[in-house]
Amino acid sequence: GEHLNKKYKAYFFLFIGLLGSFITLLGLWMLPSQIYFVIGSSLLLLTSIYFKLTYFIALEMILIAGHGLILLNIGSVLQFALPVLLCLQLLVFYFLSSQLNNIYIVIGIVGIAMLSIGFAYENEWIFFIGSASVAVYAFFLSQQNRVSLLWVWLNTLFAVIAIVRISMAHLT
Repeated sequence: GEHLNKKYKAYFFLFIGLLGSFITLLGLWMLPSQIYFVIGSSLLLLTSIYFKLTYFIALEMILIAGHGLILLNIGSVLQFALPVLLCLQLLVFYFLSSQLNNIYIVIGIVGIAMLSIGFAYENEWIFFIGSASVAVYAFFLSQQNRVSLLWVWLNTLFAVIAIVRISMAHLT
């Protein structure tokens, strides 16, 4: 009964996260990309909330805020400042809750900022560093919760795509 229901709920929210990942990846090629990023991040947010993954809840909310600024055509200074300030707030949260206890969380939080800035400024190197950093921290978290592997794969794909784009730009 209830155990089976809980299992189906978990699969449902995992599917929602996979769908969100796919939609987010589509945003790398489809226009207007920010719409895809907001929808994909929103679905990933639902998954992270269901599984109580604090870091990924913050990640998706910060990315939604950053993409929202771009969609609203709010200036590039704010597109830079808001994610950085939200990441600083996240760093303080982890510090005050005594969870700032390893280098991986710092890598993860810096990764969120870099990922958001890379998206906003369409800078592949910053996007690569951010994606790789988020993937590293997600992999660290996957030891505690396997659902984190969803973000490992998504951000690893982002990092690979960024490197391919950087390589292609140097060939032309």
